[in-house]
Amino acid sequence: MVNWADVCHTGFQIAPFSQLMLKNPDLKTIKMAANVKLFESKIKSDIFVALEKVLVGLNRVNFTMLRSQKFIAALLLGFFVLMPAMAQNTQSAYSVYGVGDPNWGGYSHNSSMGGLGVTYNNRFYTNNINPALTATTNEAIFQFDAALDYRTHANGVEKYSGTTAGFKDLSINLPIKLTKWNIGINLSPYSNVKYAFTQSEPGPEGSTAITEVSGVGGLDEAAVTNAFRFGNLLIGAKISYIFGSIQEEDRFYLEGLRPTSFGTSVVNGVVNFGQITASGGFVYKAPISDLSRLNIGGFYNPEVTLKETAFITLENQASGGNVFSTDTLVNNLETQVLVPERFGFGISYERFQKLAIGVDFQTQDWTKYRRVNGTEEPNFGQAFRIAVGGELLPNFQSPKYLGRISYRFGVHYERTPYLVNNDEVNDLGISFGAALPLNAFWGLSHINVGATIGQRGDTSNGKIREDYIKVYLGFSLQDVTWFARQKFN
Repeated sequence: MVNWADVCHTGFQIAPFSQLMLKNPDLKTIKMAANVKLFESKIKSDIFVALEKVLVGLNRVNFTMLRSQKFIAALLLGFFVLMPAMAQNTQSAYSVYGVGDPNWGGYSHNSSMGGLGVTYNNRFYTNNINPALTATTNEAIFQFDAALDYRTHANGVEKYSGTTAGFKDLSINLPIKLTKWNIGINLSPYSNVKYAFTQSEPGPEGSTAITEVSGVGGLDEAAVTNAFRFGNLLIGAKISYIFGSIQEEDRFYLEGLRPTSFGTSVVNGVVNFGQITASGGFVYKAPISDLSRLNIGGFYNPEVTLKETAFITLENQASGGNVFSTDTLVNNLETQVLVPERFGFGISYERFQKLAIGVDFQTQDWTKYRRVNGTEEPNFGQAFRIAVGGELLPNFQSPKYLGRISYRFGVHYERTPYLVNNDEVNDLGISFGAALPLNAFWGLSHINVGATIGQRGDTSNGKIREDYIKVYLGFSLQDVTWFARQKFN
């Protein structure tokens, strides 16, 4: 557990979960809600059924690398079920706020270009930033990513480092009508929560009152995208189910007080989330020459009201750790939280199978974040992100392997949503990576590797500085025979 001595006095105001939930008198008037887990389970089941119908009903599938349709459907279902439990939870002190650290979108290949992906997408990959770019490929694509995050945290007094790793994204892109209509299915992180703090203050009779607060969890987004191509215009619409949970544990005890039998009080809180939402985007690919395009476009994600279901218990533990009493403070209590709209636009230049470079801008006004009774989050401000990046492919048809590797680069600047003592928390990083083509058996498939090196925040005015290195590993598996009908003797 991170031991941030007196961290509250340097800008972070720790509010235990029980206080956060119970200080709002309006919560007492809210009716009891059904468990969101049941809805989540139903959505996952519906996704599996729909996916199996797509794979079997079209009767066009002939994956070179994975022959069995039922195996593919079962594999995807397994990822949808297991990925949230195995997902990477990047540790960040700032994820204590709101619903956690928001995700700006992008897969491993996007991250290696600074997060570029509003108007540019290589046809070998999927895209979860702009729904319109789902229409850029003519082959079936199965893509999944993993990531490793190493970061150090410093507040000017103490320093701590930690590493997290796990699955990051999963997606599949299915061309339904060649060059006209694509369907995408994906599961990606929506927000991330992982933090730990220790607060100490004078207690009775010369003792020290210790409060340890830790949280973990986050939200995920399961989405189905339909994208259409009308000449040089791409239009996409996405239906998403946002779900997940945040767990917090608050431990209170006295240190240095005799006798030591006073023990520890532990407040455990769990909030489950679930809601359906929609978003859309467009890209116009203006031809410059036979092989070159200038792309312009944007996307819009409307505000979403997330349904919350809260459970909070209080445990009293003896000095040896044995629980001698448990009380339920909140049981299956439903409330809501409003997450503000997000939109972005960008411009990019690409030369077919040679060069691409672009710039993106995304923004989200977190001052509009609200709880059920309209309560604002005082630690939130206007957030935006600028990404500049690109990729270079020396020679797509080169007989030499190094000539067929795509080299990526990028830089990003982000004003995060967070305010500490009314000071902004900024994030700056550089990225690089490569796409390694697989052998002929895997067709146009690739292994994507990359890294981002950056810094978030500083130690001035009570802020916490995070220096991080993120490493990405992704697999993009293509089926070039998607439209080859099965033949029967």
